[in-house]
Amino acid sequence: MIKRVTGEQLLAIGIILIGLVMAWQIGDIPEEAGYAGIGPRFFPSLVVAGLIVAGGALLMQRRHRNGPDTILSDGEDDTEQLEAEEAAERGEANWNMFIIASGSLLAHMALIGLVGFTLAGTFLCFGICRALETRRPALDLVLSFLLAIGLFHLFKALGLNLPALMPGGLL
Repeated sequence: MIKRVTGEQLLAIGIILIGLVMAWQIGDIPEEAGYAGIGPRFFPSLVVAGLIVAGGALLMQRRHRNGPDTILSDGEDDTEQLEAEEAAERGEANWNMFIIASGSLLAHMALIGLVGFTLAGTFLCFGICRALETRRPALDLVLSFLLAIGLFHLFKALGLNLPALMPGGLL
């Protein structure tokens, strides 16, 4: 009997390992280096927790989908059947969605210093909405702007300085 580790399980284990390595690296961030009221380790710790939880959830989801132990015999028929089922589950990649989402992220990183966090964040959120092919682009744009301006003011209240469109302004 052979237990087969799938690509999805390897991805989940990889996500958990990245989270653990990041957790180890957080210890190197000095506490006194922070310029905000919450400390410099707060947001990295949130990212680490998210990675470990997401990796664990992905691992458990895969485990429960196929049963606790997916055991295959040494026969080729079972392996081929499992590979065919997994290929059918995955479907085709949506490269258009990937390109739009990746382009939005890259544009956000390039524009944040030029146009400020609010407009760059609005562009990022709206780009993700377009990648997901939502049906209400005008509403997406308004909600993207409201989310970005809300985050800008939340970070400002926490004492984090983000690039603004107009120095000292609301945006």
